[in-house]
Amino acid sequence: MLVQERVAVTEFTIEMFHDLFDRQVNDANIEKTIELAATNPTKLYYFMQRYAYFNSYAGSLVARLASSIGISYQLFRQKGVSVADQSDRGLEIAAKVFAATVDEHADAGAAQVPHRTLAQSTLNAIGDYANLSDIELNQAAQTPDWMHEIVTDLIDGYQGKIDDVEALVTALGFHIGSELLADREYSLIDKVVRYTNRGSGFDDWLKGKQVEIGGKRLSPWYWIVVHGKHNAAGVEADHFQFALDALNLLAQYRPESNDTILKWAANGFLSFAQLQQRLFSEIAAEITVLTPSV
Repeated sequence: MLVQERVAVTEFTIEMFHDLFDRQVNDANIEKTIELAATNPTKLYYFMQRYAYFNSYAGSLVARLASSIGISYQLFRQKGVSVADQSDRGLEIAAKVFAATVDEHADAGAAQVPHRTLAQSTLNAIGDYANLSDIELNQAAQTPDWMHEIVTDLIDGYQGKIDDVEALVTALGFHIGSELLADREYSLIDKVVRYTNRGSGFDDWLKGKQVEIGGKRLSPWYWIVVHGKHNAAGVEADHFQFALDALNLLAQYRPESNDTILKWAANGFLSFAQLQQRLFSEIAAEITVLTPSV
């Protein structure tokens, strides 16, 4: 019997990461949670508050990972360059990672405001839609223990470790997972709220609305669609490509095989995928038993 020889990895692709998990099951679990949230204004607010809180850490964590890679620049040397001070390429890798956090801190399409401000405009609008008082909004803002645990794991996953190549590659894989899967999250939110429920619920209420946050008048739904929209890509798709480019660039400047680097990155990717599913499962459990005020 012939044994097929395993082909060595020569370049990292999106398909390699798609093959690590069941995308249909993953999407179905996320969409089910969003559909549950869309059944009631208060549930929708709690869903979006939890989701926005989780994502409020993204920009700073990406910047931290870029910094850790940049500080570790001596790990990444170009072959054939005999002068040490002319061979390090770590900042080139770090720049690919950092590209994602530029948008998070100053969105070019929304008066250079941070994405956290855009998220606040979304929460503001849904709070009004749900007719929630300030007391109720502050009650929703009390972070449950399960969310503290998830955010702690999010921070740990993005940490990496300065001058530890395996830890940095694993964290880069975690970042790749965050960007690739977030593209699906935002597009599914847009799909359920604005397409499945077109002309009703929040979609109907939202027409023509703007919100003032931090002295800026903003579209309440821009935070969603700038990241990913139904049947179209947003910035998360671009951020994923930058992250993938960083991994391919990193491999050029390391002695390990691409198979080893992929193994480390896959470990990080899967850690994020599991964290994402925990997030949506916990949100679903919370809003299932939530007694709506509206």
